[in-house]
Amino acid sequence: MTGFVVLVAVAAMFVLSGAQSAYRTYRLDKYGAQAQATVREVHRLGRDSYVLVVFGTADGRDVVAAVTDYRWDPEPQVGDVTPVRYDPADPRHNVRDERAGGGYLDAVFDIVLGSVLGVGGGGLLWRSWSTWRENAEDWRTGHHFA
Repeated sequence: MTGFVVLVAVAAMFVLSGAQSAYRTYRLDKYGAQAQATVREVHRLGRDSYVLVVFGTADGRDVVAAVTDYRWDPEPQVGDVTPVRYDPADPRHNVRDERAGGGYLDAVFDIVLGSVLGVGGGGLLWRSWSTWRENAEDWRTGHHFA
């Protein structure tokens, strides 16, 4: 039973992660502003790679942000200037390399995977719960020895 509960919890995390990703992409597509950013640091960490950039917002603030949605072809170098799109309501945490473009593929994948795991896990949990209830009834009535 614990395994099924964990499966449903993982499914919920995938769905929530996908929903958050879709919302962030929507905010960038609908309300995003463009700026020219200068690369300060490049962190090559495999799948967790990111680029630290600095850019000026429309209201005059300088923002330092970690950009995970960065186009890595060509490989970024410190001092490179690249166009970014940022959310004016949250420029430090919601910014992407404009060259990478938007897209909801990651969000859709997470939501579909989470839904499949949730339905499958929920079905297995319901099925096993029914079996456990039958077995418990057999123990209560003394028919477990027959």
